[in-house]
Amino acid sequence: MNITKDRKANIKIYIIPFIIVSLITAIILMAMSNSIKNHFYDLKKEEGLKIARSISTNLSHTGEAADTISQLLEDKLENSLKTAQIYSCNYSDEILIELADTFNIDEVYIYNSQGIIEYSNSGKYVGWKPHENHPVYYFMNSDDEIRIEDIRKDSESELFYKYGYIKNQDGTMVQIGILAEKVNQLFESIRVQNLLDEMVIDDAIIQLGALDSSYIITASTADEFIGYQLKDEEIISDINSGKIHDRINSSSGEDLYEIFVPLDYESNEIVAFGIQYSLSGILPLIKMNILNTIIGLIIVYITLIFSIVSTYKRNKKLVYLAYYDSLTGLPNTESLIQRFNENKGKNNGAIFMVKCANISLINQAFGYEYGNKVLKELGNRIKTIQNKNIILFRFTSDKLVLYLQDFKEKEELLRTLEEIKDILQQPFRVNDSNQYIIVKIGIIEFNGASKKSLDQLLKEATIALNYVDTSTNYSYSFYDQNMESNIQREEIIERELRTAISNEDISKIYLAYQPIIDTKTNKIDGFEALARMNSDQIGPVSPAEFIKIAERKQLIIPFTNFILKVACKFIADLTRMGYNDLRVAVNISTIHVLQENFVNTVLNIMEEAGISGQNLELELTETIMLENFQITNQRLKELRASGIQISLDDFGTGYSSFDRLSELNVDTLKIDQHFINNITELNKASLITKDIISIAHKLGLKTVAEGVEFHAQKDYLEEYSCDKLQGYLFSKAVSKEEAILLLDKYNKN
Repeated sequence: MNITKDRKANIKIYIIPFIIVSLITAIILMAMSNSIKNHFYDLKKEEGLKIARSISTNLSHTGEAADTISQLLEDKLENSLKTAQIYSCNYSDEILIELADTFNIDEVYIYNSQGIIEYSNSGKYVGWKPHENHPVYYFMNSDDEIRIEDIRKDSESELFYKYGYIKNQDGTMVQIGILAEKVNQLFESIRVQNLLDEMVIDDAIIQLGALDSSYIITASTADEFIGYQLKDEEIISDINSGKIHDRINSSSGEDLYEIFVPLDYESNEIVAFGIQYSLSGILPLIKMNILNTIIGLIIVYITLIFSIVSTYKRNKKLVYLAYYDSLTGLPNTESLIQRFNENKGKNNGAIFMVKCANISLINQAFGYEYGNKVLKELGNRIKTIQNKNIILFRFTSDKLVLYLQDFKEKEELLRTLEEIKDILQQPFRVNDSNQYIIVKIGIIEFNGASKKSLDQLLKEATIALNYVDTSTNYSYSFYDQNMESNIQREEIIERELRTAISNEDISKIYLAYQPIIDTKTNKIDGFEALARMNSDQIGPVSPAEFIKIAERKQLIIPFTNFILKVACKFIADLTRMGYNDLRVAVNISTIHVLQENFVNTVLNIMEEAGISGQNLELELTETIMLENFQITNQRLKELRASGIQISLDDFGTGYSSFDRLSELNVDTLKIDQHFINNITELNKASLITKDIISIAHKLGLKTVAEGVEFHAQKDYLEEYSCDKLQGYLFSKAVSKEEAILLLDKYNKN
């Protein structure tokens, strides 16, 4: 990548004598090695010619025998077919059985004039008719009266047969088959492959091979050569001229002596054969001579090489420490500065600020050594998309910078982002365990005429990083000038969030409780705990804003734990007041559920508050279920085993699947307010809300309708047996004290 120029030691005084001595030594060694090789080649050539002539003679005899047997088999099939033709007026299964026994054949079929099997010696396939691409179909529609096929796989039985066919004058047809196993038994003793295998008695022989008329190796003592086609025109010319050709072949990485011999007889299948000798037998001799020469030079070289190597290593280490990150092996910030300055003002560029958003939590949970391995694996994966215009750098402890030196259109940036997403799909395997990481990317684009410094661009990329959506494991954001104006507000909210979570301060972050009404009893069945924020500096902040900031700043897990603790304390208070059957629902984020310690965290918080699982309900959106189904479903199963109920929030707003829903470990569906808002006196018949309730009940799930504001909606939902209602018709979300007063109002009887 030429990030920097290597510093080099002053070793000129060693270079010239080192080169001269090395050249002289190399010349001597090459001369000695060639002399030994040439002598060895002569010996092997003489031995190879003797073996070649012996194999050629054997192959000529086996070829003649194989041709004779093949012709006899075809004659047998033809005679059997003609004999079967004699019975064309009296076909029956019994006659076919007798015919098969007489001629020692395996399959006999009679096809009627419509091309359907009418009789069979085995009783199989009667009524079968060949399809248009079948060999039998081709024969039926050809002008041939008789045909003998090569061995092929039968389309119905998957066995190999040699088949013959003949047509009768009345339009019927006879098919006779002999199992290929019987044919192969006839050839087994004279197969070319066997002859070649028997000839290999010398360990120096790498392979013997037979070549057909297309110069393809059809048989060989080494399976990997079968099917290889010889394309050397000089060898082919010699074979066609009846000449023996020999050569040294080094294409496999090892020197081999090869000899090609044309056959001394005419054959349709084999025209020549080749023999390969390994030349490894001469290596010990060559090595001995080389060793004797080298021993005399070792003492001279040791001091010189030690000086050169130590200087080089010291120089290389200094360069590495200056320009590369020791953990990931990636170029560091100094390298980024140098590369940026080299390209400044030339082309359009972009900087991707890549952050492992949950590395801090990983370090806390598993230790820094584990976290370092995760970061290293992250770098290795993203590095796979590098090219001449894309280079990856280590920036800070949890950030990497992907520098795009040149791009034409924004689509190139989007394609790069998709590549990063694809390579991060699989979990990270570290210390024999899977780790899911959260990657966020902030992008800043700049043109060749830009006067911005690298420091300014990195700052803007970092700002864009702060606006990345934290609801998924992978997301990105492009820098916008409007972002900077919102930073101060976000910093205030983030600071107060951190303070409230750290101090468990319920004056800034608190819960409001909205009652959930049981339609059968008209009493409060439970509450949904809703987070609220009241900033000292900017006043009330909407949940949509501060929750997104918590997600973006990696506060969502401690935030959720804090909310869960407050809700569990409220449950404990209700229990002490005698409300033992009430349940409080708490919303859980996607990221929280995906944490390996999620279940233990929930159970520990319950234990600290001294409450039972039957009083707690966790609400999850259907998006969590669909994107991480297996992991989420298993963890919900563990929670339900402790008595905790699970509800699926905002049901119907995503790509809901009732089929998948039946597999989920959930207890309740919360029907999204969108469906409730559509309920009026005039359109009850056309609404699907009743169908959602009905299907949920069939799946054994309870239903809660959110956002109930009017009596018409309440009446409709009660008419179709919705289990629970929630909304402003009953009460907005209220404080803990007001929630207790509502209990006195609804549940005092």
